[in-house]
Amino acid sequence: MDNHVLYPGGTIGVIGDSTDGPMIVAAARQAGFKVGAFGPDETSEMLQLADFKIVGQLSDRARLTDFAERCDLVTYDSQHLSPDVLSVIEETTALPQGIDFQTMMQDRLLERAFYEQLNVNIPPYATIVSLDDVYQSINSIGYPSILKPIQKDLIHGEELTIRTQTDIAKAAGLMDWGTYILESTVSYTREFAVTVARTSSGESSLFPPVEVKRQNGQFSWAFLPTSIDPDVQAELDRICHEIISNVKYVGVFEVDFMINDNGSIYVKQIIPTFGEAGRIFDRATTVSQFEQHLRAIAGMPLSDVEVLKPTVMAAFTNEQSGAIRTQWTLKPNWHFSFYRQGHQDVDNAQLAGHVLVQGDDINKLLEQLEDTEIWSRNNNDSETE
Repeated sequence: MDNHVLYPGGTIGVIGDSTDGPMIVAAARQAGFKVGAFGPDETSEMLQLADFKIVGQLSDRARLTDFAERCDLVTYDSQHLSPDVLSVIEETTALPQGIDFQTMMQDRLLERAFYEQLNVNIPPYATIVSLDDVYQSINSIGYPSILKPIQKDLIHGEELTIRTQTDIAKAAGLMDWGTYILESTVSYTREFAVTVARTSSGESSLFPPVEVKRQNGQFSWAFLPTSIDPDVQAELDRICHEIISNVKYVGVFEVDFMINDNGSIYVKQIIPTFGEAGRIFDRATTVSQFEQHLRAIAGMPLSDVEVLKPTVMAAFTNEQSGAIRTQWTLKPNWHFSFYRQGHQDVDNAQLAGHVLVQGDDINKLLEQLEDTEIWSRNNNDSETE
């Protein structure tokens, strides 16, 4: 690529096949790029939309190499892709997002070391390699706490909530699969997601903060604009810029924050690619996260982000699909997106789609959603997962 710029007619490869995959392919083709897709299912929507596809398992090094050789650059849409897979790509062609950020965010110890380097608030934690470590650490970590495997995508790993000392015995055998951390739960009243775009030169752009609501730990609603104290807003921006300055990642990523009653801000997680809340920008702002991501990885200048209209994104499950269809002929300000089944991204395994609801008053939009009673049990989680 000339000076790391990819012009229309160049080839972008997409790997990952989450619910965001088809959106990246569509945005890239609209921008004039030729698009290739790699995945195990030739019937997937992402592969069907691409100009060319290579069907293969992520463990198939030869097919991955063949795919990479046909692309000027490759981008990924899932935080669950193994760094081993990405290293095969990076050996062959440009991978603007790189591997380091993904590797760090998949390892809970590396992730927390990064947060400590930035001097940001995170829940207290301890490294656990044996059951005795849990007994020795629980008094300083406190109840309730959560035992989590170091590797987020550990096949045999499972999380265990410890509410009383008698729960500790349930952890026996877990450490046979690897190292864990014991993390304190943090009570919080509000959650925000900030989508960030970064170029190879370090230029950056922040999308406006989106307030997130969860139901039973799962993403449910996201909305903007949201009322936020100017000092809190300034601190969210500062933390995001600190992250930008300390990574070499190119493209879009999401930073999730928790805020408690006292106004204390905790970093909940960083998603080293597209987050769930970012789909709200398909209509809420002057540029979508997918277009901004493409601009970053193709070496283009980032667009200014301006809010067009108050917007709520409401995710729905398969069980809620029937009720959503009832609104099909009733709501002129509802914009529907139904996901095709078969995507590999585990984060979206329970979601059937989402609606984007727009109007002039965010409170009226939230009331409109509540009045349908589709999300009648929607409540924000009060503790970290």
